[in-house]
Amino acid sequence: MGKKGKGKGNKLANMSEEERARYLQMRADMEEETRRRKMQLISMYMKNKLKREDAFGRLNMAKINQEWRSILRQVKIQELRREIVDVESFFQEALKRKDQVIHRLIAHIESTEDMYANLQQSHMENITRIVGTIGITSLKITF
Repeated sequence: MGKKGKGKGNKLANMSEEERARYLQMRADMEEETRRRKMQLISMYMKNKLKREDAFGRLNMAKINQEWRSILRQVKIQELRREIVDVESFFQEALKRKDQVIHRLIAHIESTEDMYANLQQSHMENITRIVGTIGITSLKITF
């Protein structure tokens, strides 16, 4: 096998002070540039990752909100159905009470009409009796 490269120690040893300083400065600049590019790549990667995560976060939040609204609608539907049953029950009870009042009033009217007919009959009999006792036979009263 052949001999490997001489290594950096020999390379630097063969250079003058000025060349060595320029070489070391160039190496430092290259390392700095490499570090800067690496940081820039990491920064861009993190920014892209943050954008993707933000987009996924918005998408997930929209899905969660949609599902939450659906759940709230279902709960509201159940509440409204219970309320409808309660209102229907209240309406039926009110209707029953009003029907009872109407039936009582009709019965009261019928009994009042019977009383009126009896009183009218009694009045007519009294008038006829009074007229008969006075002796006015030619007078005819009709109602």
